[in-house]
Amino acid sequence: MSLLIVDGYNIINNWPEFRLLREENMEGARLKLIELLQDYVPLSWQKIIVVFDAYRVKKQVLSVEQYGGLEVVFTAEGQTADAYIERRVTVLVEEGMDVEVASSDYMEQNIILWKGGRRISARELKERLQAIRQELFAAFPSCTEYALLDERLPHGVKTVLEKWRRR
Repeated sequence: MSLLIVDGYNIINNWPEFRLLREENMEGARLKLIELLQDYVPLSWQKIIVVFDAYRVKKQVLSVEQYGGLEVVFTAEGQTADAYIERRVTVLVEEGMDVEVASSDYMEQNIILWKGGRRISARELKERLQAIRQELFAAFPSCTEYALLDERLPHGVKTVLEKWRRR
């Protein structure tokens, strides 16, 4: 079974398209990342686990939510996303699963490799998702005009629509 574990805040902080959204509304940035990754669950990975760090949130308990093949984890108070990911990789690799971790944290990447997982940087994840999308559009060209609406909208229009959606 092929799994991808994503260090959510690491990706949000490394992808330029999240810059404005994370400054205005971090919850919106989290939701956008979750929505984006949901489309790729059956295409490249059988399951994607997105981990968000709640290390400094007082009285936060571990929270796990399921969205189809996507699992969203908020760590408990005092637990970093890195610590959670490292433990989870250890267990999954011992179960014989093929695990990739998306993070641009150099130290985290080395620990993941040492524990038997594979690493992918934030940039590499973005490139891979774009390649998958291009393959889909090549295979189903009639879907292109609908699927790219978000990409064709001017930034200002997207910002206004996002604000309306959040009301």
